[in-house]
Amino acid sequence: MNSIKKVEITKKSLNYIQSGGLWVFANEFKTKMKDLVLGEWVDFYFQDKFVGFGYVNPHSLIAGRICSFEKVNDRKLMFTELITMALNRRQLQIQRDCMRAVFAESDWLPGLVIDVYGKTVVAQSSTAGIDVALEDIIAAINEVFKPEEFVFKGDGSIRHLEGVSNFIKIIKGEDASLKNGVAFEGGVKIACDFIDGQKTGFFIDQRENRKKLKEFVKDKSVLDLCCYSGGWGLSALSAGAKSVTFVDQSKDAIELVKKGVKLNQFDTERVKFEVSDVFDFLSNIDEKYDVIICDPPAFVKSKKNLTQAEKAYLKLNYESIKSLSKDGLLVTCSCSYHMSQGNFASIIQEAFSSNSVQAQVVYQGGQSLDHPWIINRPESHYLKCLFLKTIS
Repeated sequence: MNSIKKVEITKKSLNYIQSGGLWVFANEFKTKMKDLVLGEWVDFYFQDKFVGFGYVNPHSLIAGRICSFEKVNDRKLMFTELITMALNRRQLQIQRDCMRAVFAESDWLPGLVIDVYGKTVVAQSSTAGIDVALEDIIAAINEVFKPEEFVFKGDGSIRHLEGVSNFIKIIKGEDASLKNGVAFEGGVKIACDFIDGQKTGFFIDQRENRKKLKEFVKDKSVLDLCCYSGGWGLSALSAGAKSVTFVDQSKDAIELVKKGVKLNQFDTERVKFEVSDVFDFLSNIDEKYDVIICDPPAFVKSKKNLTQAEKAYLKLNYESIKSLSKDGLLVTCSCSYHMSQGNFASIIQEAFSSNSVQAQVVYQGGQSLDHPWIINRPESHYLKCLFLKTIS
């Protein structure tokens, strides 16, 4: 590596980092912002004492991110070692057909996600610093995983806060194969578009919750709202659900579900597909369902939008409960970090009370084990999942 710039931070920032934090906020730099370069990798110092190695972004509120508390002379080697350590921490997960191998801050690689689908790797960058180090990261991923197919995506909505443009790079593989990929989970095949699909192609973080769902769906009618590629509903079909109705506003998502039904050779008489806004769908049906799954995209991506998001979660769950059959089960989720577990539970309680319905929480879940959260990095704990059974 070329000569590494030294960047001075404040005592407040040092205290936060020493408590386990990996971020340096813009107002915690002693070095002037005008002297920082977008995505530049630097050494962080406090009073001439080395603190950590990472990267900076003078255009972001989170203006610094740390990846190592030791001096780094070979950045590619650092990535190789950090990715390998992340895999070692997931020893019980490695045999799975799809898994999250690197989960950003939780694996000391802020801004980087790596998901593995058999011989296919899909990586995702959300920050300028990861973009700048792309060549080193690609080399490290090839060395560790030796993938047959490899896509690197930089297309998340958060990237606009970083001031960087989006990209999708196909490192290995052909478009046709990558757009017709398959994820395997619990004996179920899920159709994936590894190029243009959401996130890395599939939402692996609900694995344990979808496994739990199978205990409740035999001979039941199921409604899968915001279904995307149908992970929940396909799991229900595999566990003997009488019928599943898949609803998503995206036609492309419903096409993925249809592929999934075909891949698993499920009886098409047991499935229905609806391209619709979920609120419109719920307001125009009279049918009752034994099990309803609400797994919407994040309604709140910043604290300032929390009140608006609370109203959206309340409305969605209120309308869903109206469509539950007697002794029905509501599976409801929030993937918004800014929505706390307590706050989310209060909203669900209000949704049931407003329908004059009593319910028991029969299961409380979170993100999959390969999405670990760090106790002193609360931003890494984001997924809430509740199973609530109505009481007649």
